[in-house]
Amino acid sequence: MRQINRAWRTGDASEIVELFHPDAVIIHPGFEGRTEGREDCILSYVDFAEQADIRRLEEFDPQVDVVEDTAVISYAFEIDYEMGGQAFQDSGTDLFVLARARDGRWQAVWRTLIMDAD
Repeated sequence: MRQINRAWRTGDASEIVELFHPDAVIIHPGFEGRTEGREDCILSYVDFAEQADIRRLEEFDPQVDVVEDTAVISYAFEIDYEMGGQAFQDSGTDLFVLARARDGRWQAVWRTLIMDAD
């Protein structure tokens, strides 16, 4: 997760291509839509990084649960950023489901953000 977060903040998608399964899905906050497929998932990270000026990002309380070839990773976050001349402050939980590939690497297969209530 650290590698994914570092890559999207720098806009370098090449760092994370192999960290996402080809059929990965990102569920939009509030379960209001979805992004499907590795390329579109990575593009969503790159687009956000290009459009947002991140002022502060803190990640804390990581939790990792592994059962055989499936892992669930979550961590709380707080982020302050500016986009389109407007300031935003968000917080919540980032939730990933990973699967172990045949070669032993872990790949993200599903992700969502659970935003804290305002």
